[in-house]
Amino acid sequence: MQANHVQTNFPGLKVIVMDDDGVSRSVTKGLLVHLGCDVTTVSSSDEFLQVISQEHKVVFMDVCMPGIDGYELAARIHEKFTKRHERPVLVALTGNINKMTKESCMRVGMDGVILKPVSVDKMRSVLSELLEHRVLFEAM
Repeated sequence: MQANHVQTNFPGLKVIVMDDDGVSRSVTKGLLVHLGCDVTTVSSSDEFLQVISQEHKVVFMDVCMPGIDGYELAARIHEKFTKRHERPVLVALTGNINKMTKESCMRVGMDGVILKPVSVDKMRSVLSELLEHRVLFEAM
């Protein structure tokens, strides 16, 4: 039986956090910085589209954004990065994880969905799982 290996820190891992709620954005950034990540925060989909690059390995996005929501944004990221290994891992951050939200995230090609608020231990295990398997959908 193989033990689960949970990475404890992620030095230099380039992550984008997109959330229109300033408090949520700051808290998520703080957790990621604590884990050693290099974090870029954005408050809108337009801002996100301006900064996203191949250097970013993980994206945490609120799916309920004004304007272009997280679902549409995920579809655009898939168009921009046609090869899976070139695009970042896409994770929905949501305050409501129900069957419909989970199915919508899967349908647009997100790699995971997690429920806010997130603790530092939860963020550590989420990142470890995502980087190892490129997929994580929390149980409902």
